[in-house]
Amino acid sequence: MIVHEKLQQSIDILQETDIDLWLTLVRETAQMSDPSLPFIAGTNIVWPSCFIISSCGCKIAIVGTGDANNIRRLDAYDEIISYDQSIQPPLISVLDRFNPKRIGLNYSEDNNTADGLTYGLYLTLRRLLKDTPYPERFVSAEPAVMRIRGRKSQSEVTLIEKAIHNTLVLFQEFSEQVSTGWTEKDVHRFLKRRMTEMKVEPAWDREYCPSVNAGLDSLRGHTPPGEVVIKPGHILRLDFGIKQNDYCSDLQRIWYFLKPNESAPPEDVLVGFETVQKTIMEASKMIRPGVRAYEIDALGREIIQEAGYPEFMHALGHQVGRNAHDGGTVIAPRWEKYGRRPYDTLEADQMYTLELGVQTSAGYAAQEEVVLVTGAGCRFLSEPQKEIYLITLSR
Repeated sequence: MIVHEKLQQSIDILQETDIDLWLTLVRETAQMSDPSLPFIAGTNIVWPSCFIISSCGCKIAIVGTGDANNIRRLDAYDEIISYDQSIQPPLISVLDRFNPKRIGLNYSEDNNTADGLTYGLYLTLRRLLKDTPYPERFVSAEPAVMRIRGRKSQSEVTLIEKAIHNTLVLFQEFSEQVSTGWTEKDVHRFLKRRMTEMKVEPAWDREYCPSVNAGLDSLRGHTPPGEVVIKPGHILRLDFGIKQNDYCSDLQRIWYFLKPNESAPPEDVLVGFETVQKTIMEASKMIRPGVRAYEIDALGREIIQEAGYPEFMHALGHQVGRNAHDGGTVIAPRWEKYGRRPYDTLEADQMYTLELGVQTSAGYAAQEEVVLVTGAGCRFLSEPQKEIYLITLSR
């Protein structure tokens, strides 16, 4: 079970990051949940509750009576303390027992997946502990949380591989059906229907998963598909992922719709795709534990610009997991909007996309793959697109 794997993993990571005790405070999580909750509880919580993991290996849950049985069913905690009126007495008692010098809380300026403690809950925690020394020992748990989330367990890798496999299956089905005359919305409807039939969810907002771009007149970015009609001479780009068993895929593929008497795309389309493909493959060769993320991104920018294309205005890669954009270290330039995350070093068992595109005479030529960082490098979890998929007029 993933909760068991992640709880055990968290103990080792707390020791690495010099955090004595990791404290996650939550309430009414069906409305607003902490991003770390699926790893430590795997269920929603109603009453104010604390999940406490210590670097010495103890795992304690302090939960309302109504939530206690759900947590007991996990069989993952050494101690489950239930309460009816106030969480304060058992919380102080547990903290007194451990007397931690550094208490990690889920707040972060840069990493949204490590920033689950709302300001209101933070104030509540300080009030509950106001007559104790513990508020002065609060530190950000971000160094631990980003590793707990980022280092995938074997079960997580298996689930993501399944989501990637089924995404590639859907791409293949789509290739066999699509033809000129379809609109971007038709493409979206086809994949949306197939997701429903496969009983999987889109990896991001349903309105623009997949993101669909046909030809030169399409609006790129995080936008819904439009009424643009696919015509001969168009590139069709799909940015698409599914969520299956709570884990996501995120891939990009392109198709070219041949004009009459064409047997291949125009030269600039082929060169653009080859440049994108080369960038991804060269960047993948740099991926290994200990490399700073921004160094990999810089290589990608160098290759693209040396080929005569403008610098791309986004990260070269992001982590994938329970979300398509899963927080933590990002393979990105040292721009203000990315904060400290590009300065982090890659670690074994993290999972990243490698993605970019260039503008051509037929539309946007893009590619996105997913790689798993290994002890010595990386391996592709998606079979990379090696050539542009061609659609003929006979369809």
